[in-house]
Amino acid sequence: MGNKLFKNSLLTQKLLSNKNIIFYVEGGQAMKKISILLFMFIGLSFLSAPLAIAQETYKIGAAFALSGALAVYGEGFKKAVDLAVEEINAAGGIKGKKIEIVYEDNKSTPKDCVTAVRKLIAVDKVPVLFGPAGSSNFMAAAPVAQESKVVMLSAQGAAPALTKAGEYIFRVFPSDVLQGKGISDLCVSLKYMEVPIMYVNNDWGLGLKNVFVENFKKAGGKVTDEIPYDDGKTDYRTELIRATKGNPKAVVNLTYITSGAVMFKQTYEMGIKTQWICGSAAKAPKLVELAGKAVEGIIGTYPVFSQETKEYKAFRAAWKKKYGDDKVPIFGEYNYDMVYITAKAIEKGGHASDGIRKALFEVANGYRGVTGDKTFDQDRGVGSEYGVWTVKDGLIVDFKK
Repeated sequence: MGNKLFKNSLLTQKLLSNKNIIFYVEGGQAMKKISILLFMFIGLSFLSAPLAIAQETYKIGAAFALSGALAVYGEGFKKAVDLAVEEINAAGGIKGKKIEIVYEDNKSTPKDCVTAVRKLIAVDKVPVLFGPAGSSNFMAAAPVAQESKVVMLSAQGAAPALTKAGEYIFRVFPSDVLQGKGISDLCVSLKYMEVPIMYVNNDWGLGLKNVFVENFKKAGGKVTDEIPYDDGKTDYRTELIRATKGNPKAVVNLTYITSGAVMFKQTYEMGIKTQWICGSAAKAPKLVELAGKAVEGIIGTYPVFSQETKEYKAFRAAWKKKYGDDKVPIFGEYNYDMVYITAKAIEKGGHASDGIRKALFEVANGYRGVTGDKTFDQDRGVGSEYGVWTVKDGLIVDFKK
C-alpha cells in the first residue's frame, strides 16, 4: 500500500510539473484527493484568466441604437466615441490603462433601452455608461441606472426632465428650455407670428413643443394648431395636409432624421410651399442625404459653439484623418466631449460610480471641449447659446437673413 501511494505521489508530481497536464485516474482514496486538487487548480486557472483581462482596461458602457429607427443617430455616436477612445488610449489611456467601450444595442425602443442598460450594469459591471438617443428612451432607462447607482450620461437628450431621475444622471447637451425659446425667437425675428407646430409624439417632442408655445405666446405669437405624430411612419400626408391648411407662411416641425426625410419628400411631391422651421434633431447631413432637394431652404436652431477654437480644429482634423470625410454626424461633437469628460472623471475619482459622479463636477468645471464650456449646473446639465442653420445647395450652413 505504501509503495503504491509513493508511486502515485511521484506520478502526481510529474503530472503537475508537466506543461501539458494529463488526467490520470486510479483507484484509492489518495488518488481521488489528488484528482480533486488537480480539478480545483485547473478551475482556478480558468477563473483567474478573465479577471486578469478585465483589470487591464477601464470599462464604460454604451447603450446605443445600432438598429431600429434611431440607428441613424447611434451609428454616428459610435464613430465619435470610437475616435475619442482611440486618441485617449494612444496617449497612454488613464494612468496606463486603456478604455474599453462595451456597446449594447438598444434597438431604438424604450423597452430594449431598459434591457440594454440592465445588461451593462448587471453583467458587464460598468460603473458609468453613455445612454440612449431619444429623450423618451433615455428617460425610460435612467431610473435603472439611478437605482443601481451607476452614472449615465446623455450627449443629445434635451427634454427638460431628462436628469430628474436622480443624482447619477448627467447630460453634456443643453436643455430644451433654451432651445424652445430659441425657436420662438427665430419665428419672431422672421415675422412669422402665426404658425402651426408639428412634433414627434414623445418626451422630447412634447417637451420642446410646450416650451416653444409658452415662449411664442409671451412674445405675441399665435399657434394655429398643434399636431403630434408618431416617429417611424411611412406616410405623413394626413398630418401635412392639416398643418398646411390655410397656406401658413411657416410651419414649425420638431422632427427626427428618418421621419423628417419622409415628410419633406412628401411635401415636395405634394407641391406644398411653406417655410419649414426645425430644431436641433434635424440638423444632420443624413437628413440631406435621405431627402435631397426636398430639404433645400429649411431652417432651424441648434446649440452653437465656435469652430475656430484649437479644440474644434483638432477634432475636425482627427475626424477627417480617421474617417476620410468632413461629415461629422449630428451630436458627434457632444459624444466626443462626453468621452473625454468621463475619462477625466475616472482618472480623478477612480473606476467606481460614486467617485465618477463626484469627480464629474470637478473635472467639467471650466473644461472647454469641442462644444465649448462643459461646466455642469445644479441639475447636472450644461448651458449654451443657440444659432440658426439652413440647407443651401445641399449643405448645412449658418443661416443669414
